[in-house]
Amino acid sequence: METDLVSRLEEAADRFVIPLRLNEGFDEQALLQLHGQIDRCGTAWREETHVPKRAALILAELHPAIEACVWLYEGDMRQRIQETGVMVSEAVIAALDGAGDKPGCGQLLASASRLL
Repeated sequence: METDLVSRLEEAADRFVIPLRLNEGFDEQALLQLHGQIDRCGTAWREETHVPKRAALILAELHPAIEACVWLYEGDMRQRIQETGVMVSEAVIAALDGAGDKPGCGQLLASASRLL
């Protein structure tokens, strides 16, 4: 089960980040899938004191990977990608925060959509 969860997280991260890195554009559907997978991981691991090492590496690399793509784009898209990187980082923190007092990915995504 845990291996499947981490594999799905990795697939969702790749589905969003790789097209950005290849300058193929911003895939809103892939972002929604990534957020959903982050939420599922958070739910599964909320009461745990540790998360799988591979998952920790994937989650830790998400924001830098998205931020590294910013310079491939111009104007509004550049700003959107920067904001998405921050939003994903906040979603990771919210999903893994045992206190549960931070907004979930859905709330963060709704807030970001209002900005765009």
